[in-house]
Amino acid sequence: MNSFVETLSPAARNHAEARIDYYTDLSQAVLRSLRELSDVNLQFSRDLLEDSTNALRTALLTPPNERDANAAPQRAEAVTHKLQSYQQKLAQVASDFQAELTQIAQQRVPEAARTASELADAGRKAAGKHLVDEASRFTSLAQQNQAFPQAASMQSADEGNKN
Repeated sequence: MNSFVETLSPAARNHAEARIDYYTDLSQAVLRSLRELSDVNLQFSRDLLEDSTNALRTALLTPPNERDANAAPQRAEAVTHKLQSYQQKLAQVASDFQAELTQIAQQRVPEAARTASELADAGRKAAGKHLVDEASRFTSLAQQNQAFPQAASMQSADEGNKN
């Protein structure tokens, strides 16, 4: 028994390979971007947790009269800078992802379109050949049917059933 791949026409096989390559590249780009996004989120979360822990430690362990009045605005400013950095990193991940998708499309779409066109041409040729074969078969059957004399019951069908 032939495997499915062995039954594919060369045009179908080429198109399937082009589509598989295209989707593989897209999947890898998505996974890379997700990994980068996870790394950015993980680092931001770690930094935020560390800063929050230090701020809580300071707030709980430092007597109120020894606390620095400028510490809270400085911590807020530091958090603001970290948020801005986080936003920039997220924007960079998104921008890199978009650029990679564009590059993949420029590389893979023309090949997929070419193989799709070849597959459509092969389909049209096969359909045309099938149509010609069926027309020939129909013509042959019609000629064979004309070669047989009609049965007597068929010749008098217009008269109705007189039995």
